[in-house]
Amino acid sequence: MKEGRQKPIDVRVRVSNELHEELKAHARKEERSMNYLINKAVEFYLNQKSAKA
Repeated sequence: MKEGRQKPIDVRVRVSNELHEELKAHARKEERSMNYLINKAVEFYLNQKSAKA
């Protein structure tokens, strides 16, 4: 969502209990939402994939 902020789309994912707890703890530590961290992780992954192409 870089050009012209668009309405976000809800996407549901399943993660393990362990991953959820780690994510929750990290979000609390960084004073960010889990949603923010997940979005950043997806952006990072996609940028890494496009850099390799």
